[in-house]
Amino acid sequence: MIFIHTRKEPILPRLVWIFNPSQVGTRPTAGFPYSAISMKNKMKIKPFKIAGLCLVMISLINACAETKPVIAHKPKARMGHAHHQARGVISLDVYQDGERTHVLIGKQQHGKKTLWHQFSENGGISWSEPVKILGQDDLSITMGRGRDAQITAKGEDIFVAWTQYTDQNRFHTGPMQAALSHDGGQSWQITSAPPDWAPGPHGFIDLAADRHGFRAVWLDSRDQGQQGLRYSRSNDDGRHWSVNRTLDKKSCSCCWNTMKTDSEGNSYIVYRDKNPSDMSIGVMDAHENWRYLGHVGDFGWQFDGCPHIGAGLDFENRQSGLRMHALVGTGMPDKAGIYYLYSDSRGQSWSPAKRLGDESATHGDIAASDAGRVVAVWDMMSKKGLAIFMAESLDSGKTWSAAQQLSTPGQRASHPRIVHSANGFLAFWTEHQHHHSKLMMRRL
Repeated sequence: MIFIHTRKEPILPRLVWIFNPSQVGTRPTAGFPYSAISMKNKMKIKPFKIAGLCLVMISLINACAETKPVIAHKPKARMGHAHHQARGVISLDVYQDGERTHVLIGKQQHGKKTLWHQFSENGGISWSEPVKILGQDDLSITMGRGRDAQITAKGEDIFVAWTQYTDQNRFHTGPMQAALSHDGGQSWQITSAPPDWAPGPHGFIDLAADRHGFRAVWLDSRDQGQQGLRYSRSNDDGRHWSVNRTLDKKSCSCCWNTMKTDSEGNSYIVYRDKNPSDMSIGVMDAHENWRYLGHVGDFGWQFDGCPHIGAGLDFENRQSGLRMHALVGTGMPDKAGIYYLYSDSRGQSWSPAKRLGDESATHGDIAASDAGRVVAVWDMMSKKGLAIFMAESLDSGKTWSAAQQLSTPGQRASHPRIVHSANGFLAFWTEHQHHHSKLMMRRL
């Protein structure tokens, strides 16, 4: 059954909404029940050449109940507060592995939480069938935007990790848990998690992959209660993990970390530091040597609280060498907002910071292509509330377009993500209205 929907907005092409025929007359499965394909039209596009725009509403629907063993039992006391909890998509991570775009979606419905995996091999035009991680209808998991469950992949091997729910700790955060697939996401099994400090809690995880295996970073307070940045790697595709290393003994307690691995196997890690509370960067090279590189933007922000603001990082391979593109946020008075910087010295020095958006810009991400196109996305206040905006550069970050809103006017939108896929750029974010959150995607 095909529904054609045309939005009367000058920048949007015509959309074809395709409903999964297998769902007709049955209880729908969770995941991407709709896909959208951009069709040619005669509407004019804005001058700075946003190509192939395609907007997709990715709505997670209740799935058929399945009876499978659980990892950990969730305390029943939580169920009494289900009517206060958001419904729909509450967690999102995206990982680009070659031409395959992986998404890990966390959903909450009727107080029950689930994780779902899907992938696309054509830049978001079509998606695989959704698969529920571990087949579980109610994972014991603490997740939300800014503390999302994480995914990485290398070919058919896929690794996901999340923070377990517990009543014992503040914010209900417990030890890390993980699941592994060796068949491209068709089946999943519980596996060893990276931390070797069992009590936890472990949070603000990020994952990456290279030709040798998987890498993980996260925050925990094993050093006399002080939150610090930890690291581990697996050389057997997620089955076992190395002895943990502390990369920074004192970090921000509640900002997400970002790790990107280049073609030579060097993992660059961006995290929020303390004293000052600027974003720091370091590199774990292919031989497991760690080197702290400095700050990405020297704002000198001193902040004793928890800003909940991470960073975006991506690479552009140029004839002259690697260019690193970063998007960072700061709350420094008179400088608050989102800033773009680039480095041609592998993170040792950075360009002057360029502000994108206004002082309300908070959470952002960035992606780059080797052709010199760089796209930044972030959330920022609009006339109708918090919204998602984008800007792009067609000259490797030298000049930038004006900001343009991507999200639906009037709906609260936050925490965008972006990747450079097999067919252009893909931006994702969540929109929230009437206690329900849905996942949105746009091809740029």
